[in-house]
Amino acid sequence: MITFYELTLIFLFVFFVSLIFRILKQPLIVGYILTGILLSGLFFKFLETKSVLEIFSELGISFLLFIVGLEIKLKTLRDIGLSSIIIGFLQEVFTILGGFLISYFILGFNFVTSLYLSIALSFSSTIIILKLIADKGDLEKLYGKLAIGFLLVQDLIAIVILFLLPFLKTGFDFLIQENFLNIVLGIAALIFIPFFFNRFFPKIENFLEKSQEFLFLFSITFGLGISSLFKFLGFGLESGALIAGIILSELASSYEIVGRLRPLRDFFLVLFFIFLGSEILISDFQNLIYPAIILSLFIIIGNPLIMLLFLLPLGYSFRTSFLLGLTSAQISEFSFILINQGVKLGHLDKNLISLIGIVGFISIFFSTYVFYYSERIYNLFYPLFRILERKKTKTENEKTKLYEYFLFGCDRIGYTLLNFFEDKKKESLIVDYNPEIIFKLKEQGFNVIYGDVDDIYFLEEINFCQAKLIISTIPDYFSNILLLKTIKKQNSEVIVIVTANRIDDALDLYHQGADFVILPHFLGGEYVLHIIKENHFDQEKYKFLKEKELRHLQHRKFLGHKHPAKFI
Repeated sequence: MITFYELTLIFLFVFFVSLIFRILKQPLIVGYILTGILLSGLFFKFLETKSVLEIFSELGISFLLFIVGLEIKLKTLRDIGLSSIIIGFLQEVFTILGGFLISYFILGFNFVTSLYLSIALSFSSTIIILKLIADKGDLEKLYGKLAIGFLLVQDLIAIVILFLLPFLKTGFDFLIQENFLNIVLGIAALIFIPFFFNRFFPKIENFLEKSQEFLFLFSITFGLGISSLFKFLGFGLESGALIAGIILSELASSYEIVGRLRPLRDFFLVLFFIFLGSEILISDFQNLIYPAIILSLFIIIGNPLIMLLFLLPLGYSFRTSFLLGLTSAQISEFSFILINQGVKLGHLDKNLISLIGIVGFISIFFSTYVFYYSERIYNLFYPLFRILERKKTKTENEKTKLYEYFLFGCDRIGYTLLNFFEDKKKESLIVDYNPEIIFKLKEQGFNVIYGDVDDIYFLEEINFCQAKLIISTIPDYFSNILLLKTIKKQNSEVIVIVTANRIDDALDLYHQGADFVILPHFLGGEYVLHIIKENHFDQEKYKFLKEKELRHLQHRKFLGHKHPAKFI
C-alpha cells in the first residue's frame, strides 16, 4: 500500500506540473521530465517505488516499439516517397556529423560518447511535431507532408540502431566473432520469424477477431512473450517488442490492436519520462549546463540551418525549407531511449542521462515557441535569403508574362482539372510548390512555376491583369484569403474559384469575393447522386463504371495521390 500511495502522490504532482505546461502550450513530455527532476530527492527515499517505476519505464519502451512495429507495413514504406527518404537520410548524416564534431572537438567527450550523443541529437520527436503541425492545420501543406515522411525515415533509422545496440555489449568492435555472429542471428530473426508467423496467423485470425477483449489479451501476451524470449536469448527486450509488432502488423486487425494499446503505451511512457527525470542529478547541473546549452543551441539553431542549406538546392522554396527545418529543432523519445540503453550496456557514463534530459527539456521547450511564431520569424529572415532562393528559380520570368488561366495547386483536385487546361496550355500558368509535380507537368508541356501561395512577395509579382479564370485547389483558408486580396487588387473582373474544407470558411471566402468555393466532401455527394440518376439500377452500367473507376484509382495511386491524412 505504501507504493500505491507514493505512486498516487507522483501522479498528483505530475498532473499539476503538466497543467502549468498545458497552459503554456508546451508538450506535456517536458512536464513529465520536470516532475522527475523535482521529485528526484524523494525517489532516493522511495526505493521500492523507484524499482516499480523502473519496471514500468521498461514496459513503456516495449509498448512504444511494439506499436511502432505494428505500424510498419510494406505499404507504408512504399508510400514514403523519394523526397522524404533523401531529406531524412541527409538530415541524419549532416546532424550526426555536426553533433559529433561539437561533442568530440569542442566539448571534449570521448569517441563512443560523442557518437552516441550525435546520433541521439539527430532524432526529432514524431509525436511533438505531428501535434504542432496538426494544431496549425498544416498537415496537407508541402512541408507537413515532407515532415511526416522524413520523420518515418528517422524512426526506421532509430529502430535499426536500437536493434543493433544489444549486440555490442563488449564495445564497438564489429570484428569480434561473437558480436558478428549475434548481429547475423539478429538480422536473420528479424527476417525469418515474421515470415514464419505471417504464414501461421491468417489461419487463426478470424478466431481472434471474434472477441475484441481476447484480441487485446492475445496482443499483449504475444508482445511480452516475444520480448521475453529475445531477452532470454540475449538480444534485448526492445528488439523483441519491435519484431512482435512487425509480426502482427499484417493482420487485418492490427489497427484495432494499435488503438487499444495506445493508452497503455502512453501510461507507461509517462512513468518512463518521470523515471528519466529522476535520474537527472541536480548536483551535476553546474558541470553539465555548459555542454547542455551548446548542444541545445545546435539542435534549436543548427538543425534548422542544416535542413535549410540542403533543401534549397533540392528545389524547395525558402518558406518550405524554413518551416520543415523548424520541425527538427528538438530531440525525440528515441534520443532518451538510446542514451538510457547506452548507460545500461556500459557504453556511457550515467551522467549522460542528466545531460540528454537537460538538452531535451531546453530544446522541446524553446522549439515549441519557435514553431508557434514561425510565420513572424520567417518574415523576418526571408529578405536575407531571398537572393539565394532566386538563384535556383529557373522560371522566375514566367511570373511577369500575361496569362488568361491560372491553376494554384495540382495534386488531387488540381490533377482532375488538367483536362480543362490541356487545350489551353499556351494561355495557362500552373503554380505549385512541389518540385516533383512541377517536373512532371513540365514534361507534359505545361507552363508551370514553383511558388507558395502563402508568400506575399511571390504573389505580388504575378501579373493577373488579363486573367479570365483563376482556380485554387489549396484548401487552406488563410492562403486563399491572401490570394483573393492580391488578385482583386489587379483584376476585379476575373472569375476566382477557391477550395475550402469547412462551411464557415466557404461562407467567408464568398464574402471576400470568391465566385465559387469547392467543398470536396459536399461535391462528392452530388456526384454520387448524379451517378444514381444516370445509371439507375442497371448492373451492367455499374460494372462498366466500376472498371473505369478502378483504372482511374490505380493511375491516381501510381501518381502518389492520397486522401488527406488525419492525426490525433
